[in-house]
Amino acid sequence: MSSKTCHVPNLQRHHATCGLNYSLLIRLMRRFGSEDSLQFILPFGGQDCLVRMRFRDLGPYTGLCESQCSLLDGQSIWVPLPAFTVRLYYDVHLAQVTDESSSDFIQGAYPYPNPSMVQPNEREQLDQFLSEWLSYCLHHGLADLSAYGIDTNELSGTGY
Repeated sequence: MSSKTCHVPNLQRHHATCGLNYSLLIRLMRRFGSEDSLQFILPFGGQDCLVRMRFRDLGPYTGLCESQCSLLDGQSIWVPLPAFTVRLYYDVHLAQVTDESSSDFIQGAYPYPNPSMVQPNEREQLDQFLSEWLSYCLHHGLADLSAYGIDTNELSGTGY
C-alpha cells in the first residue's frame, strides 16, 4: 500500500503571493479610488464590466475588501464574474482571500479526496488567482468617468 502524504503549504511562496496582493490592492486604490472605495471599467470577455471594491477597517491592524463585478449592459455572461472578499493585514502588508459571508473557513490544506472536491492547496490557488486578477485589473482597467459626472457619449472621438 502507498502512504498518502498531506499537502504542506509553502509559506514563503504563499506570503510572497499575499504581499503581492496587498501591493496590487494599494496600487488600484491609488489609481481608481479613495480610502474606502473604488470603481473602474474592465474589458472582460468582449464586454465591459464595472468593478467595485469597498474597503472597511475591522480593527487597527486588519481590514476587509469586498469586490463585485457587474456587466454594464445588463446582459448575461457564460462565465461567472470574479467576486472576492479579501482580508488585509496592514501591519505585515499582506492580503488573502477569505469568505466572510460563509460559515466555511478556507483552510490552509485539505485532505484529498474529500466530499466537497476541494483541492489540497485551495487557499494557495485562490490567492494566486487573486494576484492574477488584480494584476489584470491594474493593467487593463479604465477609469469610470461616470463616477465623476462625465458622460462618455459627450467626449470627442479624438482620444481626449
